[in-house]
Amino acid sequence: MIDRKEMLEEVLLRENIRKVIKMIKGKRQLREQKEESVLRNIIRNMLLLEKTPVADETPHEKTGINILRRTLKKIIPQIKDDYMSLTTDDSQRTSYIAHLINGVDNLLAPIETTIAAPEPSAHAGLKEDINVSVGGPEGDDKFIDIGDMGLTPPEEEEEEVPDIDDDEATLTRGMEDVEHDETGRNVALGTFKQVQGTIVDDFADLSNDEDRELYHDYLKTNILLWRDKFEDALSSSLPVPTTPEYERETGQASQEAGAEPAKIQESNNEILDLSFIK
Repeated sequence: MIDRKEMLEEVLLRENIRKVIKMIKGKRQLREQKEESVLRNIIRNMLLLEKTPVADETPHEKTGINILRRTLKKIIPQIKDDYMSLTTDDSQRTSYIAHLINGVDNLLAPIETTIAAPEPSAHAGLKEDINVSVGGPEGDDKFIDIGDMGLTPPEEEEEEVPDIDDDEATLTRGMEDVEHDETGRNVALGTFKQVQGTIVDDFADLSNDEDRELYHDYLKTNILLWRDKFEDALSSSLPVPTTPEYERETGQASQEAGAEPAKIQESNNEILDLSFIK
């Protein structure tokens, strides 16, 4: 039989248990409310960011760099897609970039020369007309036309010159004697046709010598820097090339040598973060 003391202790114990449970429930409920409040604030801020226009980068102190930034936003996505499609061999990508940089040089050099050339003087094109008369009226009347008597040399037939794509000529001028991968050159030509209009239009906005020089030099430099980023992305995403025949041969050779069959290390098929291209 349970005495009075034990009964009181049991009652106190149950009350304390209820208090603890109530306290735990209260803390849990409070924590959940705080978590929900934090989550609401996060979502609210995300929605505000989506509705708020993002300001452009801080303007550079040189106009040429600001204009170049505008150009790069337009052309780098095209260069990225074409460059990263050349995965068979490194020489394809090397040829691609070499031709693209060469094309930029050949594209902008004549424009720079035209802009820098001094304007002709208002009197530079004026020439005095000099009239030279041969014979006289009487001599003209006495001449009897009986043909040229073989004095006029026969006209030479002009050789047909094959049509050359102006864009291709601009892209390859100066690289005729350089060995290069044809696939890379062909893809570079397609890229060049897509981006040259943007480059020329933006470059034409600049009339300051320093701005034009900065634009030209930094355009080539940034193409090379972006090339490095694309190459890093490719090196981490491309699997190690192999074939079943290769694996059989290497496995058989290893077994004959008393070693374990060679294993080809496979790369992780992770999605690369290429968010730096917008």
